[in-house]
Amino acid sequence: MKTAIHCSNAPECCGPCSQAVHHGQTIHISGQIGCNPTTKEIVNTKCVKSQTEQALKNVQAIIEAAGGSMKDIVHCTICLTNMEDHNVVNEVFAKHFPHHQSGDKNHPAPAHTCFAVKELPMHAMVQVSAVGCCGGALPN
Repeated sequence: MKTAIHCSNAPECCGPCSQAVHHGQTIHISGQIGCNPTTKEIVNTKCVKSQTEQALKNVQAIIEAAGGSMKDIVHCTICLTNMEDHNVVNEVFAKHFPHHQSGDKNHPAPAHTCFAVKELPMHAMVQVSAVGCCGGALPN
């Protein structure tokens, strides 16, 4: 059975989809842009680093609402409007997934795919979707 995950600490989806879907031991998190869930606006419209930080905060809020943590993320898909921003995005990812740098073989860094797109919702510069594996039970 699949269950929709809703989290008030992340922006609502802009379209007919769920923020995330929990199925079995897998959580599929919809693409998150650098949108502040309180203001509903893109953070720092000219800074991919700030937008990536916010997108990953949104991913974290959603996976935590589903009962998981960033250590449970196994794959991320990154969409960029400018591939020259890839190194900056990787630097931000390293801060949000620090456990892989400590040599923790039980929690390796997630795999990721990155590709360029023409544009993103709300003129964002980056979008991150994620898949996590974190057990079969939803939080109460």
